Amino acid sequence: MPDTSVIIVGGSLNGLTMALLLAHHGVRCVLVERHAATTIQYKFAGISPRSMEIYRSLGIQKEIRAHRTGDQKSGEIARAKNLSAPDVQFQGKPWADTAGLSAATAETCDQDRLEPILRSHAQRLGADIRFGTELVDLEQNEHEVIARVRRSNAADLEVITASYAIACDGVTGETRERVGVGRHGPGVIQHWMNLIFEADLQPYLLGKRFTSCFVTDINAAIVPREDRWLLALQYAPERGEKPEDFDQIRTGQLVRQAAGRENVRVKLFDARPWQVTAYVADRFCEGRTFILGDAAHSMPPTGGFGGNTGIHDAHNLAWKLALVTRGIASPELLETYDSERRPIAQGTLDQSLARLAAWFKNLGDRLPPPAQIIEDSAVILGQCYRAGAFVSQDGAESALFEDPRAPRGRPGSRAPHVDIKHATGSASVHDLVGRNFLLLIGTEGEPWEKAAALTAHDFKIELRSIRLAQEDHAAQSRLLHAYRIDARGAVLIRPDGVIAWRSDGESADAANALRVAIGSVLGTPSPPSAKS
Repeated sequence: MPDTSVIIVGGSLNGLTMALLLAHHGVRCVLVERHAATTIQYKFAGISPRSMEIYRSLGIQKEIRAHRTGDQKSGEIARAKNLSAPDVQFQGKPWADTAGLSAATAETCDQDRLEPILRSHAQRLGADIRFGTELVDLEQNEHEVIARVRRSNAADLEVITASYAIACDGVTGETRERVGVGRHGPGVIQHWMNLIFEADLQPYLLGKRFTSCFVTDINAAIVPREDRWLLALQYAPERGEKPEDFDQIRTGQLVRQAAGRENVRVKLFDARPWQVTAYVADRFCEGRTFILGDAAHSMPPTGGFGGNTGIHDAHNLAWKLALVTRGIASPELLETYDSERRPIAQGTLDQSLARLAAWFKNLGDRLPPPAQIIEDSAVILGQCYRAGAFVSQDGAESALFEDPRAPRGRPGSRAPHVDIKHATGSASVHDLVGRNFLLLIGTEGEPWEKAAALTAHDFKIELRSIRLAQEDHAAQSRLLHAYRIDARGAVLIRPDGVIAWRSDGESADAANALRVAIGSVLGTPSPPSAKS
């Protein structure tokens, strides 16, 4: 028997999110990370409404807000020659157009503060988190994954066997290559420095608070924080520039240029190089190993999609691993991680590159022809899977992203946000899933309630059913608009908040219809109790 169900390689944002989600589902996991502790760099900061839905389902929303490092909701994105220039272009508030689309709101919580929260809660739920532990080798066969790891300052290797492995070791990690998966894309596009500093600056332009400002005098982004600020700017190795050139003196000069005045006190705290890269792995799974986060897709920061896409990857994979490791679902369910998430990652990368091309006009042939830019809300909240763990109901290939304000309720898309009344109050659809499936039933769909109880018993799954109250005409109207089902219909929502199946009217045999739908999603046409 393997030592654990899942071994996670990499303990940054996405690896820790994966560990927390698996622990939330009761899946045994071991996480190994070669660094001694969580990051001190800001890196990822803007948590999208969709990602906050996920963290909200894990019960850590309030703690994230308590450790917020800015104001993602009131600050605007700006562009100016410098912070003293009278001509400022305000480009709107991040995620300002998502009101009414989610019960969760965007938050700004820098990665150095978010990662300890994720780690603490993953450990509390039973995840085995091992920092200062490096993966030395990884092998897999038909039955298990064999990882050889070494703790810091230890001479001997430790062998950990697992049913599955997840590579979360970033764009420069080696696990993807170890299992023989290539990647494609433009590659390295720009070289940047992150300079974290203290300064006597105020986060306001023309009286407005800003979340970040692109300063054209030095082609850099400056991001305010309560105590330490971030200056992110390009450097040119081809012209002999080196990361070590960005010392206290150079940082002071750059910050004063960005500020547009000389009387600014600056103290450098940390300087670190990074690359703007654009890759997508050729496959997101190989054998018993899954590739997730930056190891699977690396994208420019324009749009703020990269880290959020990795969070969504983890959310997609966790419930599938939980059901497969318990023997409830077929291992074929795990193959849908690739068919669902890889096209979305490619489409999201295309959107990020299109925004990069719009910001930097000098990139030339380093980028492919830009895609047509769509709204951020569609990229984050309007994702549509074309094939996977759902019962498709239209033959035509759909767009990867839809307008979340005009949802079609098609299986394979995120369940639109609707507040539902139930026995103890009311809640958003996304607060009613997590470990369980959810069957939403129209006001006249009583047969579906009995079908849900029978199906849950037969397949040994958690399936919650909620039928709208007869008098709740407003909710029925919202259900019709968002999910395209009438008073006698029902819609099945997966544990990750994605629509799995729907019936837009009463079925002659509701129990059989729901049984077939669940079996299709799980890859088990017959429930365990019906198998010989």
